[in-house]
Amino acid sequence: MDQRERGVYSIGIVAQLTGLHDQTIRQYEKLGLVSPKRSAGGTRRFSENDVSRLKAISSLTRDMGVNLAGVEIILRMRTRQEGLITLINEMFKHMDEHTRSRFESYIRGDEPGLVPTGSAGLARVHREADALMIEIDDDDMLRIRRD
Repeated sequence: MDQRERGVYSIGIVAQLTGLHDQTIRQYEKLGLVSPKRSAGGTRRFSENDVSRLKAISSLTRDMGVNLAGVEIILRMRTRQEGLITLINEMFKHMDEHTRSRFESYIRGDEPGLVPTGSAGLARVHREADALMIEIDDDDMLRIRRD
């Protein structure tokens, strides 16, 4: 188990660390926004990750005015983002240099994708082995040869 996941703090200590009231922390647990570990006797034991999460909740609600439904969505999105970043890092480990370079370029937006073209609407890009095909509407097609 990661050190940041070990339940080591009591609710009183967590309240001091986060500036939240004990009852607020219990309410967040009841709503499923935080899930502390339990000791053999049933006492809540909060981890470093729980404390960080509670600080994030506090910041979102107090500083940014986000309601608890919004907080739940934001936290879920953050968790998903962390998972995707982990997945991408794993993928990078298995890519050769050329593939990694192309993928990073695509992520940065250096390679064209779905781009606005003014009054003509949207352009769609189709990649082929030796060229990019840019379709502006059904009749107009632009072929860019790769060197």
